[in-house]
Amino acid sequence: MTVWIEGATGKAGRRVAEALTAAEVPIRAASRHPGKPTGSATPVRFDWYDKKTWAPAVGNAEAVFLKGLDSDDKAAAIITSFLATIPQVSHVVLMSAVGVDRTPDQAPRRAVELAVQNSGRRWTILRPSWFLQNFNEDEWVFAKALRENNELYAGSGKTRVGFTDTRDLADAAVKVLTEEGHEGGSYTITGPENLTFTEVAEVLAEASGRPIHHIDATEEEHRNHFARSGRPEAWVNHMLHLFSLVRAGVFSPLTNDFEHLTGKRPRTLKSYAYENWQPTNKS
Repeated sequence: MTVWIEGATGKAGRRVAEALTAAEVPIRAASRHPGKPTGSATPVRFDWYDKKTWAPAVGNAEAVFLKGLDSDDKAAAIITSFLATIPQVSHVVLMSAVGVDRTPDQAPRRAVELAVQNSGRRWTILRPSWFLQNFNEDEWVFAKALRENNELYAGSGKTRVGFTDTRDLADAAVKVLTEEGHEGGSYTITGPENLTFTEVAEVLAEASGRPIHHIDATEEEHRNHFARSGRPEAWVNHMLHLFSLVRAGVFSPLTNDFEHLTGKRPRTLKSYAYENWQPTNKS
């Protein structure tokens, strides 16, 4: 079996690609700027907005790992069209997010889930919480303010989040892609603890030896912060919507789905912090 991976150079897709390669599963590693072949990985160029790249990128893959188009209102239609061009694919694994199944059917991310479920293929959905790796890898969500100002910029109040390590998502993805019995299943992948952003700042400060503190931004402050990224307004609105879900407690619940799938305990914030925020690994 060959697996096609969307966003194979990004936070989540890169870990899925690495985990499948470690398991010696042939993969087609898709991105707009593919790298060099390594191990069982064949890099391929892919762009959601260039249909000519779709079928050639997927090639002979029989399974795909999708993460979708988070801030595009037409994402479901685009993904439906994409799946129609790759009839040889029998299993679709979608990375969605915690709580998406409780949103209205017309909400963009829920519409993507339904498009996959109604595609006529075998499907599995993975719903991770906020990624720990956002703190050091996502420049405009957290990393830039943390690196330059020792500020964890998050309008979250005292609400708790069950942060997910991307490596745990990857381990879960390997299981559902390579084992039978996960078709038609949905798994919510969280960490072992739910934490406030103030508590996250304290752990990052402890690991890094820096005076990191949580900025509980207002909606206007957050909009201005995200707007400085230069990214499209749709992305800014998407991020503000995600933080409204944080404040509503959508990302607070914890599950044992990861342990059920893999037989392992999920990684903790502290283990992530001491691997990535020690002084020799400053972000």
